[in-house]
Amino acid sequence: MLSKKQQRTLSLSILIAAGLYLFFIFNSDTKKILSTMTQLSFVDWLIILSCSFSSYIFRFVRWNKYISSFQHVIPLKRHFAYYLAGLALTATPAKAGETVRSLYLLPYEVKISQSLASFFTERLLDVTVMVLLASLLFFTFPDLNKKYSYFILTLLMALIILLPLLSTRLPQQLLNSIIIKLKKNKFSQMLGYLVALLQSAHQLLTLKMLSQGIILGIIAWVLNGLVFYLILEKIGFPIALDLALSIYAISILAGAASFIPGGIGATEALMGLMLLAINSEPHIAIAVPILTRLATLWFAVCVGLIANAYLSRSKTI
Repeated sequence: MLSKKQQRTLSLSILIAAGLYLFFIFNSDTKKILSTMTQLSFVDWLIILSCSFSSYIFRFVRWNKYISSFQHVIPLKRHFAYYLAGLALTATPAKAGETVRSLYLLPYEVKISQSLASFFTERLLDVTVMVLLASLLFFTFPDLNKKYSYFILTLLMALIILLPLLSTRLPQQLLNSIIIKLKKNKFSQMLGYLVALLQSAHQLLTLKMLSQGIILGIIAWVLNGLVFYLILEKIGFPIALDLALSIYAISILAGAASFIPGGIGATEALMGLMLLAINSEPHIAIAVPILTRLATLWFAVCVGLIANAYLSRSKTI
């Protein structure tokens, strides 16, 4: 069950998003935007939301592999419900709210450092996958490439340095040497927690686990990118799949880099700007990002709330 603070945070995110979406809709060609948004049929929505939900399944398979690697056995149905419950707080900076799963896993003797290491590795590999998908822009649309190449290359270089470094014991050794020199205080305690997290994460950053995680991540994020692609196709502005995936990836990365909860506003704005850059009409550049986010971010929140309701009513912990 979400705490009152978490409920307030979620409510605020929803209000901000609703306000922004209404502002975009009613300060442009409202009739055309609403007409575009109603072009999707029930079957279209069923296919689109199936893509979104399928992506959660692949992410869960990866998450379950990570938790299982620490020799923990959790009933699969129950564990899936825990994973989905975390999606209720996906509209938080860097999806940090999803760490609520750590509390659900405590009765199964999963250490906080282990579940946080799994979350950290997930986010790291998600960024890696999204950078790879964003890099498709180099081959699909050179005009857009010039504007966003520095952003993509900077993230790519950071990952090239970070991934090999984290697969070694060097960060832990450096932090331990700092802790030894410090007096016992809150800061040294925090560094101690970070060391424990990195020790757990080290187990998940082997070549085998990394490759499996990246493959599962690619499948999951391509399914999410398909949502954007299918919406464009259904409303009559089809584009190449690789271009759709790169636009979606860059928009999500920019939203995450903004540290705005869920990237609300930043993701939609950049997605719209990139659509305008490939000659979409303004009403499409407004309607499609909103529809895409409803089918991905806000659908995830709804699924998470349903999972939380299920867990709060279930007697089994």
